[in-house]
Amino acid sequence: MRKLQFIILLFCLWGRVCCAAEAVVPVIPTMVTVCARTGADVAEDSTVLRRSLGFIVEQEGFLLTTYESLTVPETGTLLPRIEVQLSSGAAQQAYRARVIGVEPTLNFAVLKIESDASFEVSTILGDRELLPGEPIFALTQADRPELHLVSGRLQSLNSKECYQQDLTATMLAAEIEIPSSGIGGPVFDGTGAVIGMYTGYHPPEDEDEHLDEEAELTHILPIFLAFNIYDSIKQRQSLASPWTGFSVRPLNAMEQQQFPIAQGKFTGGIALEYIWENSPAQAMGLKVDDILLRFAYYPIHSPADFQKWLYLYGVGRTVKLYILREGEILLQEYTIEERPAWAIPQ
Repeated sequence: MRKLQFIILLFCLWGRVCCAAEAVVPVIPTMVTVCARTGADVAEDSTVLRRSLGFIVEQEGFLLTTYESLTVPETGTLLPRIEVQLSSGAAQQAYRARVIGVEPTLNFAVLKIESDASFEVSTILGDRELLPGEPIFALTQADRPELHLVSGRLQSLNSKECYQQDLTATMLAAEIEIPSSGIGGPVFDGTGAVIGMYTGYHPPEDEDEHLDEEAELTHILPIFLAFNIYDSIKQRQSLASPWTGFSVRPLNAMEQQQFPIAQGKFTGGIALEYIWENSPAQAMGLKVDDILLRFAYYPIHSPADFQKWLYLYGVGRTVKLYILREGEILLQEYTIEERPAWAIPQ
């Protein structure tokens, strides 16, 4: 009897191991290799200066990759010819692509494959909540053209929604080692759903003082943040980072009690969390804890709203900012500026 129980126990343990093994074999999302060339035409002296990964997000051929992988290292200008290679089994197909828009601060870019074909789209994480400790995966291309899978686990979620001042806090942190050959590629869960993109971002050294010296964390751009401004960048075809000189946060419970105000015209807003010195916000006299009610014609109820409309209007457009301060509504007019090089978020 004991021998039978022992055999049954072994069977159960073996089943658990098999299930666990199956759980960590991920579905691979649709991948592309992006090649940025020096010459505008193949007939010219055209060499691949930059190479990265990317992933398709619309069947018409729109895809995401990193901005820096499309630029000349010394000058930061966009390289004249962009090509993408799609792999399907042993076969590879190359296409010309054009830059639709970029976000230099977040280091991501939107490309469009120049073809009327319909392309397989990567699955994007939906409403499922990410959990610290869950397994995650990424692909690298160290030995081209083969892709290599790397795995790890999600360590922590982002603590802020607005990256304007604190970029590190808006990133996912993970215990996963992704080499430079994985830059631009998606980071995904076991179902193949993309949760973020590896942009090669490294926080300033002092940001990492609290981390275990034996396991430096990898920072990943959350897909929700990229998609929050994706449509705005695509529609605006923006090639610059717009900014106002302030970052924002959701309202706390006490601030929410002030609404509705002005005969119900304003039902919420977001609070200013940080004001850059020598910035447009400082020049306008804005203050920390001011509440932004409306951006141009649009009510603002979340940091995502603010970032979406900031990019949709873009550099050079003049907008009206409706500000609540100590019960009084203030109106400020602002022509959106490009983020200067000195105002890089931490």
